[in-house]
Amino acid sequence: MTFELPVAAVSPLQSEGLSQKYQIIHTTDVVDIMTEHDFIVTQVHSMKPRVRDPRVVEHFIRLRHKDFSHEINGTIPEVLVVNSNDGSTSLRMDAALFRLICGNGLIVKSADIYRSRLRHVDVTEQSVIQESKKVINAAIEAAKRIEKFQKKILMGYAVYEFACEASELALKIVGSNMNPGDLLVSRRDEDSGAALWNVLNRVQENLVKGGITYRTRKGRQMTSRGITGATPLIQMNERLWSLAEDYL
Repeated sequence: MTFELPVAAVSPLQSEGLSQKYQIIHTTDVVDIMTEHDFIVTQVHSMKPRVRDPRVVEHFIRLRHKDFSHEINGTIPEVLVVNSNDGSTSLRMDAALFRLICGNGLIVKSADIYRSRLRHVDVTEQSVIQESKKVINAAIEAAKRIEKFQKKILMGYAVYEFACEASELALKIVGSNMNPGDLLVSRRDEDSGAALWNVLNRVQENLVKGGITYRTRKGRQMTSRGITGATPLIQMNERLWSLAEDYL
């Protein structure tokens, strides 16, 4: 499978306020370095530019390593790379997990799970490889942590409370005022039950894939279309993982 990046990956536009000597890092250069060291691109997404110039764009790329592409607790560890070609943000690498059963991706946000931030002036081939290896190892550790989620049974009101907090996140991030009970509907038998891992995945899939009826702030009934934008998708996944850890 071939992935192509937008023109900004080749012709970056320097962000206002940066020195002309500032080193702009092309997203394609980062991807090339990682693929030369046995990483495989699994998804490419471009974030909506903040200005009209098509060269100003952030890229959202998921990669997995050939040596660690086996399943761990039903997931495959990945690295999420976010980079801006205009120099307005650092090169970012976060731990991510791809869930085989539903094809959804979780992005890990935890105080003790390693995440990388490299200023463009600090990006070299060596630093990209060193940081990507640290992050893929962090993703592996996150996959192992799933066992704790699987063993944690939410008692009594805790399941609905989790859904309520997730609904509040959806309202803040994408403006969808969803009924918590609807977020708990299972789309497959494997996700039923009160185990924290099952509850997290039911809520996450319902939010990401959509199809949930809700009312807007003005009372209008709508059906959620799912989350397609890279920025809200990252935010929602990170917040849900962090929320789940609060219940351990």
